[in-house]
Amino acid sequence: MRTHPVFLRLEGRRCVIVGGDAPAVAKARGCAEAGAEVTVVAPEVGADLAGIRHVDREYRPGDLAGAVLAYASTRDPELIRRLTDEAQRERVLLNVIDVPEACTFIAPAVVRRGDLQIAIGTGGASPGLAARLRRELEARLGPEWAPFVAILGGVRAALAGDPARTEVVRKLLASPLLELVRQGRSQEVDALLAREAGAGCTLVRLGVALGGEG
Repeated sequence: MRTHPVFLRLEGRRCVIVGGDAPAVAKARGCAEAGAEVTVVAPEVGADLAGIRHVDREYRPGDLAGAVLAYASTRDPELIRRLTDEAQRERVLLNVIDVPEACTFIAPAVVRRGDLQIAIGTGGASPGLAARLRRELEARLGPEWAPFVAILGGVRAALAGDPARTEVVRKLLASPLLELVRQGRSQEVDALLAREAGAGCTLVRLGVALGGEG
C-alpha cells in the first residue's frame, strides 16, 4: 500500500472516535492532546475520558458530519461499511483500527519526546514491525530529547529574522548541547547558548527546564 506521510494540525477541529475499547480511548486521547474537539461514540468506554465528549450510544449515520478525521475500533463488517460510506460522502479521513483495507489513512507507530515525533509506517504491511522499531527507538532516545528540541525551537524563535539563525542552529546541533542537557548541567548549557546564540538565550528566557528542574 502506497501512502503519503504527513503530520496533521487538529487544533479546534472535530474528530470522532467510534468505539470505547482501549485502542479507541488511546486514539481519543491522542487527538485531544493535539488540540482537537473530540467526540467518542460508544455505549461503554473502558477508561476515563476526562475532558472528552462522550455520546453514550451506538454509531448512527450523521455522526461523522463536520469531522476532519475519524477512528473506529470494530470488526463488524456492516458497521465498517456504513462508516466508510459516510466517511466518503462527508470527505472525512477514516482509520478503522487494524483493518487497513477500510482505511483512507494509516496511523503510524509514533515515538514522542516533547515536540519531537518520529512516525514509523509499513504501509499496513506489518504493524508488528512498526511497533518493534518504535520500541527500539524509544530505548535509544531518552527524555533529554524533549528539552533539547525545546531549546532548538526557542533559539529559532528568539533569532527570527536574524540571517545568522541557520548557522547558529547548525553549530548547536554539532555541539555537546544534547549531552549537557542529558546530564542536567544547566549552567554549562546557558554558557554554550550565550556563546553561540547570544546572552538573551538562556534556559529561563527560553522557558525550558532540564530533567529534575521546576
